[in-house]
Amino acid sequence: MKKIVTLGLSTMLALGSLVPVASASANSNENENYSIKVQESASSSLTLTEDLPSSVLVVAPYVHKNDQGFLYIDKNIPEDIYTTYNVVELEKSFEEINAQVASGVLTINDDLSITSNEIVTMSSKGYTSKRYWWGEKATYTNTQAKTAARQAQSAAVDTALITAGTLFIPVFGQGFAAISGLTSAYLFKLSDSMTVKNKGKGVIVNMTWALVFTVESR
Repeated sequence: MKKIVTLGLSTMLALGSLVPVASASANSNENENYSIKVQESASSSLTLTEDLPSSVLVVAPYVHKNDQGFLYIDKNIPEDIYTTYNVVELEKSFEEINAQVASGVLTINDDLSITSNEIVTMSSKGYTSKRYWWGEKATYTNTQAKTAARQAQSAAVDTALITAGTLFIPVFGQGFAAISGLTSAYLFKLSDSMTVKNKGKGVIVNMTWALVFTVESR
């Protein structure tokens, strides 16, 4: 009997369906890491100093927090950037995040990280994480990284095993449609990257709204 390998979505940012961009954008940019510092803009100070995919660098200047604490995309964002980086899906995620901000569930911090105001048990997630407007920074111990890499590889061998559940990688979306763009090549690449970067102390995975990822050694 085959073991079902599943993707955990309930603890992630709800970014809506990623089908339009998953096949094109679901790839790693681990060789395109940047130290990003974006000057203060609009009503919030946005400073990113992590190694992140280049798409974050490009879109970051157009992401702001208003006086009510809600995220929004600058209306002056160039059309080519909006289209190329699938910012429409990012805006969908902002709608859901802002709804939770309005209800008091989430708070958008000045650095545009996202804090949950609810007590949530994260033990089943398989990693610890911090959420931002662009996605999630997931930190794995050595054991957690090995587990996640094995699960990603198993899913890569038979992508039919991917359903809505608990694979220990920060994938965003709701339901199977949101992750149907994950290919065997993508999952193998993620598994290999996590294995290679794990030097016995675990790894850090940055995953964006478009499923682009980077992997760092801890």
